[in-house]
Amino acid sequence: MSDATTPTSENGPQTGAGRKPLTHWIMAAFGAPGLPLALVGLPMAVYLPAVYAGRDGYGLSLATVGVVLMLTRFGDVITDPVIGFISDRTRTRWGRRKPYVLIGTPIFALGIWLLFLRPMEFEEVTWLGMTFNTGYPYLFFTLSLVYLGSTIKDLPYRAWGAELSANYNERTSITSWREAFGTAGSLVSAFTPAIIFFLGYTRPIDAVFFLSVAMLIVMPILVLNLLIVVPEFPVRERVQERIPLIQGLALVLQNKVYLRYILIFTVGGIGQNMTNALSFFFVEHVLVAGALYGFYLAPYFISQIAAIPLWLKLSTKIGKHRATMATIIWYSFWACGIPIIAWAPNEWFSVFQIHNLLAFLPQSWYDTIVAQFEGIETGKFLFFIIVMCLKGSAMGGLSALTQSMAADIIDVDTRTSGQQRAGAYFAISGLIGKSAAALGVFLGTSLAVWGGFDQLADPENTTNTAATLIWVACLYSVVPALFKIISMPFLWTWPISEKSLADIQQEIYSPAEGKDEAEEQTEEGKDAADEGSFEA
Repeated sequence: MSDATTPTSENGPQTGAGRKPLTHWIMAAFGAPGLPLALVGLPMAVYLPAVYAGRDGYGLSLATVGVVLMLTRFGDVITDPVIGFISDRTRTRWGRRKPYVLIGTPIFALGIWLLFLRPMEFEEVTWLGMTFNTGYPYLFFTLSLVYLGSTIKDLPYRAWGAELSANYNERTSITSWREAFGTAGSLVSAFTPAIIFFLGYTRPIDAVFFLSVAMLIVMPILVLNLLIVVPEFPVRERVQERIPLIQGLALVLQNKVYLRYILIFTVGGIGQNMTNALSFFFVEHVLVAGALYGFYLAPYFISQIAAIPLWLKLSTKIGKHRATMATIIWYSFWACGIPIIAWAPNEWFSVFQIHNLLAFLPQSWYDTIVAQFEGIETGKFLFFIIVMCLKGSAMGGLSALTQSMAADIIDVDTRTSGQQRAGAYFAISGLIGKSAAALGVFLGTSLAVWGGFDQLADPENTTNTAATLIWVACLYSVVPALFKIISMPFLWTWPISEKSLADIQQEIYSPAEGKDEAEEQTEEGKDAADEGSFEA
């Protein structure tokens, strides 16, 4: 792969847009809001089904909760394109992205408070001849409020990140900072259940209470710092004519590379959210270690943080798309071994029992710690943690690399259209990503129930058959891996390299070429980018 040099000037190195490289402080300030978001992101991803449908939660139907989670995403069909379109067209003295981050944050926070710190009790009611639990409409409306606030703040925030730098590798650094903070927040979120376990709090509903309160305190501080510290650079567009919403979205969807990216993003998202939806139920019912769930999450997210720099380094050597393929291969290899762990007898893992591993401790410490795990099968669970750490080491890199690739795609559109429409791109990505998440949760929960799984059964004396539990294990691990593997052929021939991106940006930011290209544009914004436009 050819290397693209970074332009320099007498004032130091420049990015592709003629700007100086971003400082670590600015990149950290930009990524920091990912931390409080991840504090509740983990409960939203893995605890929400357990809180509303689990035996230690509100006890609603797992399949119906899955349907409600899917239905709440329908509103995004309207809100995502509208917010992306409006933020692209907004011009204020503070920038075009910052106002939406400021507006969306309190809406999101209110939704989280209502969702996880519910001010009412659920009960069976009859309305228009129909009897149902009030928990279902309550979940629908509070979750819809969360998603509305998330859309208002997150779409402009991600578009802002794509516009923050035009440098091929610096973009990966920006997304890596964001992923690192997000993973750090997930780590705090993961450690919280483990810490409160020793205080007697073992239910998912307890963990989400503490995490929601922490998010409500930390998020306003870091978002305010973001708005003050991080610059939003002036918009540089060769074509000033505003394109209507529907036509603008149609032009975005003509970008063939973007459609390829969406396919990759969608199939992987479906699989990942199947894993998230079944994560707690797998640990509680298959490994019979629900009380230890927090102990698995903490090392899992540590492995994500530790591996991000390695994947980033690899991407600078072989390109983002091939590094992404490497993360998928690594992830899938370990994921496919998880059903074997579920099937194997506990005797195979006796060496990993907590009382064997901690035998070196002083007797008083040993007795105190081992007593906390009395009656819990820890051998298989601890071996599972090791495998999950190896599997999880791919996830931070996979997320950072794919987001960085999205920023590169937007440059292709900017070269062709003469306009910066990151909001429209991230609106469509957000909409499809949320749809994939909803479909993944629906598939995971529905297929588990279809296979005979009862989430309200007593794990110690379960009525779930061995075949049902293996089925849940496969839905949790193997099927999601297969979804990710589907995307690999589309990544192998990915056309944007560091060299081709440098050529694209040379056309975008060169005044002479920009003038020539602007004169060639039609009043409809010309054709959207296709693969052939930048493979040469």
